[in-house]
Amino acid sequence: MTGLKPKTSYVVGLATNPEGRGDVEPLAAFTTNLSGSAIVNAVGSIRQLVQGNPKIPRRYLVITTGTAEQTGAVVQVQGP
Repeated sequence: MTGLKPKTSYVVGLATNPEGRGDVEPLAAFTTNLSGSAIVNAVGSIRQLVQGNPKIPRRYLVITTGTAEQTGAVVQVQGP
């Protein structure tokens, strides 16, 4: 992850809306380093969720401010 504010808490999550609006299911919380970047690991297979499997409703990767318990504003969304 790059382009975020340094030393700030964020959450990688899944949203049901392509713009990231609505409920966000947190996957992993992280804090950026001094350059505003981070490497984030999430457990589980998310490829089926973000690519659109007919049996599983599509979701979109987002980055929000906040913590896993309390997500905030969406700052980045999955590109096409």
